[in-house]
Amino acid sequence: MKKAIKIYNEILNYIAVIGLVGFLACVTLQVFARVFLPTSPNWTEEAARFLFIFMVAFAGNTAVAKDEYVGVELLTERFPEKVQKVIRILVLAAIWVFSVVIFFMAVMGSKGLLAMTPVTMVSTALMLPMRQIYVSMAILFGLYIINFALRILCVIKDIDVYDKAKTEEE
Repeated sequence: MKKAIKIYNEILNYIAVIGLVGFLACVTLQVFARVFLPTSPNWTEEAARFLFIFMVAFAGNTAVAKDEYVGVELLTERFPEKVQKVIRILVLAAIWVFSVVIFFMAVMGSKGLLAMTPVTMVSTALMLPMRQIYVSMAILFGLYIINFALRILCVIKDIDVYDKAKTEEE
C-alpha cells in the first residue's frame, strides 16, 4: 500500500512540476518581451494564471499526502498519543467532508459551477472555454477527497508512507 500511495503522489508531483515549469516559462517570456521587445504577447499572463491554478490543484494534494500542511499542534501535543490520533482523524475527517461538499457543489446539479458556466464563456486571450479552467476546482477537491481518505487510513493503520521519523532525526 505504501508503494501505491508513493507512486500516486509522484504522479501528482510530476503534473504539478509540469504546471510550475509552464508557469515559469510564461512569466519569463512575458518579462523578456516587456524588456527587450516592442510588444509582449497578450496570452502569457493568462496562461501563467491558469497554469498556476492547475499547479496548485496538484501540488496541494501532494502536501496532503506528505502531511506538510500547516497545523496548530500547540494544543494537541499536550494530550496523550491516543487522544492526539483521535483528534487528527477527526480533523482529517472534517476536511474530507468539506472537500466532498465543495466537490459536489462544483460538479453536480443545475446549480454546480460547471453546469452554470455557459459554453460560450471563454477566456479573453487564449479563447479557452472557462469550463476547462473551472474544472480545476473539481480536480482539486476530487483529489482532496482521495488524499484525505488515504491520510485517514494511514493515521488509523499507523502507516508512515514517507518515513517522517527518519527525516526528522536527520
